[in-house]
Amino acid sequence: MPLTIDTFLLILRLLFVVLLYLFLMQVVLAVTRDLRRASAGDQTGVGKTATALGSLIVVDSGLSTTISPGETFRLEPQTSIGRGPTNTIQLVDSYISTEHAQLWYRHGKWYVKDAGSKSGTYVNEQPALAAIPAKPGDIVRVGYIKFKLTH
Repeated sequence: MPLTIDTFLLILRLLFVVLLYLFLMQVVLAVTRDLRRASAGDQTGVGKTATALGSLIVVDSGLSTTISPGETFRLEPQTSIGRGPTNTIQLVDSYISTEHAQLWYRHGKWYVKDAGSKSGTYVNEQPALAAIPAKPGDIVRVGYIKFKLTH
């Protein structure tokens, strides 16, 4: 039995509806995941003290038009840097990935690691592909933005 044009169009319509529902399901899953991350971040901040373990001070804003030298960002024991809304430090810049870098404080030392970004994360111009220890005074470069790590 040959395939008629009406049968072909019906199959295309059904395929379109299935693809549309799959797309909508992916959107709902992504939004749900982001909301869970955001609410988990809010719950972990309830009992925290207001004192920061350190900060990042912008030394060179690079190509960014939204950040200026001298701007200070407070560091938490687990700090994430990126363009996405779930990051501790959110940088709206086209050279910053959604999840760009991670910093954490363990046993009196800061550690910096790139989170798979395209433009890289560096400590004193050394690529932070694996966790690199950093001390106050070190320059942490995220994309083209350079920060000085301080206490």
